[in-house]
Amino acid sequence: MGTSRRTRLRLARAAGRHPGLLRPGGGEAGRPHPAGRRLGDPGSSGDWTWRYRLWQHLVSSGVRVDLVGPYEDLFDNVTSTQGSDAYLDPVFDRDHAARWGMAFGDESPPVGDLVRRYHPDVVVEMLGVNDLGWRHAPPAAVDELARRFVADARAGDPGVDVVLGEVAQTWVPGAPEYDASLPALAADLTTGASRVVAAAPAAPLVQGVDTYDAAHPTATGEVKLAAGVGDALSVLGIGPHSPWPLPVVPNGPRVPATLTASPGDGEVMLSWQSPPGATAEYVWIRDATTGEAWTRLPDPVTGTSWTSGGLTNGDSYEFRLQAEKGSVAAEDLYSDVVTATPTPAP
Repeated sequence: MGTSRRTRLRLARAAGRHPGLLRPGGGEAGRPHPAGRRLGDPGSSGDWTWRYRLWQHLVSSGVRVDLVGPYEDLFDNVTSTQGSDAYLDPVFDRDHAARWGMAFGDESPPVGDLVRRYHPDVVVEMLGVNDLGWRHAPPAAVDELARRFVADARAGDPGVDVVLGEVAQTWVPGAPEYDASLPALAADLTTGASRVVAAAPAAPLVQGVDTYDAAHPTATGEVKLAAGVGDALSVLGIGPHSPWPLPVVPNGPRVPATLTASPGDGEVMLSWQSPPGATAEYVWIRDATTGEAWTRLPDPVTGTSWTSGGLTNGDSYEFRLQAEKGSVAAEDLYSDVVTATPTPAP
């Protein structure tokens, strides 16, 4: 596929990553569409998403790409509801077909229906982790589900190409075995009319660094996933290979909390508005009167308020917050610093 045409991609994700569809239209650029993998898409509040990073790679390479699908939203990981629009950067083609927790065994809408409706050139699929980790399906059974997925996509369009994504969470039981089977499965399913390729992350994901929980990617995880899909698409003639070395990006929430402080007798009451996707805040404190260094409290605070007690009346205290999403805190970003001076009760 030449880059002078528009490629339509359908991306899907279940339990953290998406499948996607890509289709070139006459005289238009390619368009990717996510459909359902659990590790990265649809993504959750406060994310860029790997779809965003893949879109950036393709567009910056001159590929006219169109992501397609019935949804544009994120999952709100704080309220556990769909419908968030809190992308870190919403300026990209946000269409996708992913739902949080999707599995091969219960994809909805079915891939065949989506192919018939959106006419993608390529379906990018990254399902399987929920089937393995939460449904406890053996790798061979998930392999058969992937085979059925390709057949269902072809029922919608016999000429559609498919990217089968690995389960990047290799710590999930059965994932290494399933991933090892994908290249042979892709080769077996490839026909003259419909190509199938396997996609691995550009580098292995590290749990707790490239994910903020057992499945879902941080910014560094997004980069690895997007680069792996980009490399797979390049095999299909869509765009160049992803650049190497991978770009260095910071992890943790990228928007600081808005913090206020109210002094009391030997205490200061803090309240804040957390950024999208943040699940807790680390509190930092220092006694500015004595000139002590900043100290971070050992445990993050959930909710939107906290009281610091045992303070010296008359001393000026400074506070700041460091947002955390899941198990990963912002590495380099703090809230504004607020100052308060505890005073005795009248």
